Amino acid sequence: MKILLTLRQPLYPADTGGKVRSLNIFSRLAKRASIHAVSFADAVADAASIREMQRLFESYTPVFWQETKKYSPRFYKEIFTNQFSSLPYFLAKCRLPHFRSTVEGLLAKEHFDVLFSDFLHTAVPLLQCSFKPKIVFEHNVEFLLRKRKWQVEKHPLRKIVFGTEWRRTRPLEARVSRSFDHVLTVSEEDQQTIRHEFGINHVSTLPTGVDTDFFCPSGNGPQPGRLAFVGSMDWDPNEDGVVWFLENIYPLIRHTVPNASFVVVGRNPSSRLRAIAARTPAVEITGWVPDVRPYLSQAEVVVVPLRIGGGTRIKIPEAMAMGKAVVSTPIGAEGLHFHNKRELCLVDRPEDFARTAIALLTQPGLREAIGTAARRVVASKANWENVVDQVEECLNQLIRKEKPRVSPDLELQTRRVCV
Repeated sequence: MKILLTLRQPLYPADTGGKVRSLNIFSRLAKRASIHAVSFADAVADAASIREMQRLFESYTPVFWQETKKYSPRFYKEIFTNQFSSLPYFLAKCRLPHFRSTVEGLLAKEHFDVLFSDFLHTAVPLLQCSFKPKIVFEHNVEFLLRKRKWQVEKHPLRKIVFGTEWRRTRPLEARVSRSFDHVLTVSEEDQQTIRHEFGINHVSTLPTGVDTDFFCPSGNGPQPGRLAFVGSMDWDPNEDGVVWFLENIYPLIRHTVPNASFVVVGRNPSSRLRAIAARTPAVEITGWVPDVRPYLSQAEVVVVPLRIGGGTRIKIPEAMAMGKAVVSTPIGAEGLHFHNKRELCLVDRPEDFARTAIALLTQPGLREAIGTAARRVVASKANWENVVDQVEECLNQLIRKEKPRVSPDLELQTRRVCV
């Protein structure tokens, strides 16, 4: 099987949930199939990542660009200017002619069995490509993620931006879902949303995997009172959730557990978050770290206080694999079918979230029972090789379905034409 894979960015370093998921799937799939990857990349900042990608895949073609840094003056200028565009900002910046021409050039030059777009970001630029079969991996239902941001946002200007983003995203996401030959999602909830919203049936779900050899109990005792959150802090739902936790939940915990402390582990925290943390007792903001496991090991409780989300949070099964008790909002654990109060704890209201965290911090037996059950269920169910088996079978079915449609004398023309 020969796959042309389009990616939003190099998969190294695997410092976001999406990159972790994609790297675990495609690195394993590359041992079973010939993968030729294309992604946006910064020639300077991503130089080491580009070398890693070239080693990982049969071939790798970077499409060079310089993505505007989030929260910079130029970023806000682009957001403002994009209000007059027909495209949402997160897709407009990816719809570059040289990305599409690079993909078209590879399709014209070589025979591929399938075109695989990872994330909506790389599928939208290829909407007009007539190559078949095409498959898109939706890590989130993107319009719904942005709609949820809009629903909880209080700042009037940000609310306008999020409202514009989700309304512009929905028709594009619908076009991709209807025109691509198959859609992969990461949860049954996302699958049902796409079926219902876009009226398609060619959609299926991949479960979330965990490398349970890498994420395992360390054997070192945790720091008493330690709470931890792990996630990319330049992803809006993570910042929103951490700020909500610091302002509405953490003070309640500290009132009952005076030695409680909180560490936020993840890349690119904003100046806004750093300012809030600076005036809150016993809070540490790490920024990017090479390995999250030492921080998870030190935690007695891992919190996932998300009010906005899409797809599934890999951070939850990774923490569970390390034997940690996790407290999450229902939306934070959406799409992950673990038993509440047995393998993790799901709570919504700030008072209930605080009460549950306090119980876990002050009752070692309860905390250890949930952590042990969490490790057991993740180790038995969440296996990346099983996920890749499903991906491979899906691709084989697509290829078998498409081949009878193409007569031998038209095959060369069909696979080369992108208009």
